Amino acid sequence: MTERPRRRRARHNIIMKMLKIAKNGEKKTNIMYKARLSFSQLEQYLNALEKAGFITETSGIWNTTEKGFHVIEACEMCLRLTEEIQ
Repeated sequence: MTERPRRRRARHNIIMKMLKIAKNGEKKTNIMYKARLSFSQLEQYLNALEKAGFITETSGIWNTTEKGFHVIEACEMCLRLTEEIQ
């Protein structure tokens, strides 16, 4: 049986996935599982997203901020536009 080479996910895809998961509030562990990240990756992304103001944590629940919702909308618009090109 031949193995397929593993492809790395693009950083923007991981960020989008995390922001969408946290839309309605989610615990850190659930974000990790749903986004398929290791704990160290999760920590790096959560720190970066929180520092950028895209996500906040309150009582162990992570939520996408208004700024994060704008990021989701902008990325989805870019995806729609690139699909029109293809």
